[in-house]
Amino acid sequence: MMKTPRPLRSTIFCHLAELLSVEDPTWEMIAMVFLIEMLGCTDLSEELDRALEIFPMYLRSQCLGMPSLVLRGILRLTERPDAAKRTLVLLPHIMEQLQDADSDASAVALSVLSHMLQLLEGKMPSLTALALAGKLQPLFSNESGTVRELSIRLFQTTMGLVVGAEKKKMKTEVWDSVLPLLFHLHDQD
Repeated sequence: MMKTPRPLRSTIFCHLAELLSVEDPTWEMIAMVFLIEMLGCTDLSEELDRALEIFPMYLRSQCLGMPSLVLRGILRLTERPDAAKRTLVLLPHIMEQLQDADSDASAVALSVLSHMLQLLEGKMPSLTALALAGKLQPLFSNESGTVRELSIRLFQTTMGLVVGAEKKKMKTEVWDSVLPLLFHLHDQD
């Protein structure tokens, strides 16, 4: 796929995005796997917006493994300098994933959010960190040690990003989180 000429890759990518824009459970997993693999082609940055438009729909998918697959694709994009900032439009959708996702999807979502926080500018890191802090606390008791560790590390990062008037609100979040964090002080993970 990577060795095919750019015009053919672009056509394939556009067809996959078109196929995925209409929910069809018959082909959606296969089409999404191909689309995610094609995100590695850096010369398809013009077509990237089409993928970013359909990702929110598949982050909410009930199909087993679909949200995790999409999150892995977004993680891949956040690691690409040419595409990372464009993924910020998905930030609210990824924060939603922390609420009811399985452990695998939660772990990937936490990694994506960690990357995205580094991309924010101006007052946005502080506001986003404050909004994120409340969503992280329930993950401190997740069954997965990886999710627990990633959520605690991200919580630590969010504490450092809050500035100005939001500091008082963040202090309240920290106080509310002290007891759950204390319970995990001696976890082996």
